[in-house]
Amino acid sequence: MFNKTDPSFFDGEWNFEKTERAVIGLCKILNRYAHKLTLDDLRNDPRCSRIPDLSLDRIQEVIDDVEAKLQRGIQPIENEVIYNTGPHHDDIMLGIMPFINHQLRSPLNQVHFAIMTSGYHSVTNEFLLEALQDTLNYLHQGRIQMVLYPDFFESGYRFKQVKDIYHYLDNVARRDPDEMRRGFCHRILRDAVGLWQLKSMDDIETRFKMEIENLGKGQENSPEIQKLKGQIREFEEELVWAYAGTSLSHIHHLRLGFYSHSEDFPNRERDIDPILNQLRELKPTIITVAIDSEGLGPNTHYKVMQSIAEAIRLWNEEEDLNNLKIIGYRNVWSTFHPSEANLYVPVSLNAFAVFEKAFKDSYLTQVKAEFPNPDFDGPFSELAASIWVKQLKDIQLVLGKNYFYENNHPLVRATHGLIFLKCMNVGQFVSMADEMKSKM
Repeated sequence: MFNKTDPSFFDGEWNFEKTERAVIGLCKILNRYAHKLTLDDLRNDPRCSRIPDLSLDRIQEVIDDVEAKLQRGIQPIENEVIYNTGPHHDDIMLGIMPFINHQLRSPLNQVHFAIMTSGYHSVTNEFLLEALQDTLNYLHQGRIQMVLYPDFFESGYRFKQVKDIYHYLDNVARRDPDEMRRGFCHRILRDAVGLWQLKSMDDIETRFKMEIENLGKGQENSPEIQKLKGQIREFEEELVWAYAGTSLSHIHHLRLGFYSHSEDFPNRERDIDPILNQLRELKPTIITVAIDSEGLGPNTHYKVMQSIAEAIRLWNEEEDLNNLKIIGYRNVWSTFHPSEANLYVPVSLNAFAVFEKAFKDSYLTQVKAEFPNPDFDGPFSELAASIWVKQLKDIQLVLGKNYFYENNHPLVRATHGLIFLKCMNVGQFVSMADEMKSKM
């Protein structure tokens, strides 16, 4: 029901975003295509009636603007250095994977992924306990042979992480879950040897059995176990982007300290400088950021956004960033209204299929994750896909379904979902972050 106290319509000056929001809202209320709205429909709606110079021309202006947003979303992306950021592992994928597929199509782009936090909270004790047990079993069966190399416990464990990824994905293609699991346990073992500085098979046996017992008793996780859980999530992220051949050197795990110690957020040295230093090194031309206000999504999303905003503010004092684009995205926790977004990215059935399979094959800890939503019971990927489908349905009311299936462009004809994004310059992004902060 329309809320007459809605400040977005009754506070401040009227602007075109309000016009667009009002017209799209009326299309949804009446379940009627925009081109079929009448002047009486506009006059009888409490929001549309406030549009200045009210006429049917205003509807055409909204249609034209929505089409322009879609056209921007199908433009090829080339010769860019793109720094995709995510608060947690899987946030980038759940927010914009089909958009990233566009980025990865051109070898002229340098595409990076920066995950800002460890993410260990998302790994259950049961999952880690089973992983440690499986690793021991493969060792006992003689199926993890890297431990036999003479330098493995001194330095060898630090090498060939890329091989673990390739082994795992090779067996995704072969549909061999046992070999996929073995590849995963290879990575668990490498991380464990480095974490506890294990020096022999006896050390592995002793440490793993001790940790399995502690996990089984439900003891509080030690810092080392938290780190190992975070490394599991990092492996998952590497798998997802390796689907498209992304180099391991382009996936960055920042492990910002506020994730474990947030009482003094933000901390310049701990939370801001790691991002700033990477911006200085990579010099991105496009940065993607999860945009969630305090309370809309997990608190980590808001803190990461503010950390990135501060890093960009400081970088802007050193460099000319007039051409830098900041692209805000949302995922399963909140969504943009179509009037807030200024870039609509089409999602084809091919993109849906890759997205859902990559999620289920790669994010092992999340396939059965609990989701605090009484209206949805399933993996995060299915929820994200349902949001993209709904967003297309809203835009079909504005442009018409035939706009899509009769379109001259194959990407538009193949569209069965839409991702809403908000593209900003540095000033707009920093101002938005400041405004959010001022409302806390």
